[in-house]
Formats: sequence, C-alpha cells, structure tokens
Amino acid sequence: MWIILLAVLLFVVIVGLILHKRQKGLRVLMYHKVDPAHTDMLTVTPEQLRQQLQYLHTNGYSVITMPDLLAYARDQRSSLPKRPVLITFDDAYANNLTYALPILKEHPTPATIFVPTAYVGDVNAWDRDAPSFVADNLLTAEQLKGLTSSLISLAYHSHRHINYKHTDVDGIRNDLTENKQAAQEMALPMVSAFAYPYGGRPKKPAARQQMQDAMQAAGIQLGFRIGNRINPLPIRNLFDINRIDIRGTDSFSAFKRKIRWGKLL
Repeated sequence: MWIILLAVLLFVVIVGLILHKRQKGLRVLMYHKVDPAHTDMLTVTPEQLRQQLQYLHTNGYSVITMPDLLAYARDQRSSLPKRPVLITFDDAYANNLTYALPILKEHPTPATIFVPTAYVGDVNAWDRDAPSFVADNLLTAEQLKGLTSSLISLAYHSHRHINYKHTDVDGIRNDLTENKQAAQEMALPMVSAFAYPYGGRPKKPAARQQMQDAMQAAGIQLGFRIGNRINPLPIRNLFDINRIDIRGTDSFSAFKRKIRWGKLL
C-alpha cells in the first residue's frame, strides 16, 4: 500500500513539475479564417476572436511579434516576456483583413500571416478535392502590403501549399525557392519564418534533417508545425515549433484549457 501511495505521490509531483514548466513556455496560436456567419474547425467568429484575445490580455499573457521571436532565436540567452504568446493566421484569407484586423487593432495585438504565394489574390484552390470545399477569397499582394505594420508580419507558407510530409528534399527545395521568388516579385516584406502546410514534415529523421538544411540554406530561421503543445524555453529545435490549433467549434472553456496546458498527453 505504501509503495502504491509513494508511486502516486511521485507521479503527481512529476506531472506538477511538467505543468509548471509549461506555464513558462511559449504558446503559438494557429488561426485560419474569421467569419461572423459560421464556425468550423478552421473558422472562428469575430466574437470568439475578441473574447480569446481579451482573455490573453487580462490573464497575464504577453503577445509578442514574430520579429521578437526571431531575435530570441538568434540568441536564446536573451529573454522573452513572461508567458509569451505568438498569434498566427494561415493562408492569408481575405476575411483576416475584414474581420480579424479591426479586432487586433482594438487591444492592440500583433500577429503573423503565413502566405502561400502561388495563390495570392486567388482562392484556397488546394482544398478543391475536399468534399465540403467552399472557395474563400485570399488577400491580394496590395492588400498584404497594406497590412504590414507594427502589428502584422508576413511569413512563408510554401509556394503551392504542399504537404512536406509527402515531398522529397528536391521538391522541398524547389518549393522554397518559388515561395521566396514569388514573394520578392510581389515585393511582400516577409520575415524569415515558415509554417508547414497541414503541419507536415518528413517522418524519417534523415529526411527531416535534409528539409531543415534546405530551409536554412533558403534563409528560413524558424519552422512551425502543429502539435498542440506549449514550447519549453529555450526552444530545442527552431524548425519544429509547436502551434496550438484554435478551432471555432471549441467552447471558450476548451480554449482556456488549451492556452493553459496545451495538449496534456
């Protein structure tokens, strides 16, 4: 009996230490669309976004910019503020300008938009084969340039929104080259960060290392996956940073649990 009680106590202590460490880590939130008409796994309403950002601001979280994180990545002896949070939006949907930006300006709250450059000014064509496909407009180059300020940063999201999990290293190199060239041709002021579409990276360690080498050669300094975990500081792998998936179908209580603990298991 005593052995069981000691084991339980040890387990509680270990879990407590892990959760305490998570409290101090970096949270990176992943949004996609903002729409007042409906919610789904990729879409929050303006009311949800406003409530969520207000929660961060009133509960001791410090929202940082992507340049802040890049500066930290260059020298992890430098410090981030207490309980840092990075806000990100994938795919550059036009509704980010219509509905998200006014809310970001209210607090104000900085954010990063990850841009799949082949589709700028078009629609989310990579979703065409999905059974429930709905074409959503994406921001134009002029709109993206108009967004950039002290609040909004632009970063890379592959050129053609391809899944790197199913792409060999030559394909990854080509996509990175196209991603950067297209951004330069459109004169988009990009920062050197990249979000993997679908969170996909090669499974095999050797192939993943080749991908990371290709990204470094392309001048990328940070790579973001999904994972739904809080990132311990200092960051162990700058090309494998976890993001927390924020869904419109989650309750506010679920949002708060994600922010506080991330994925528990």
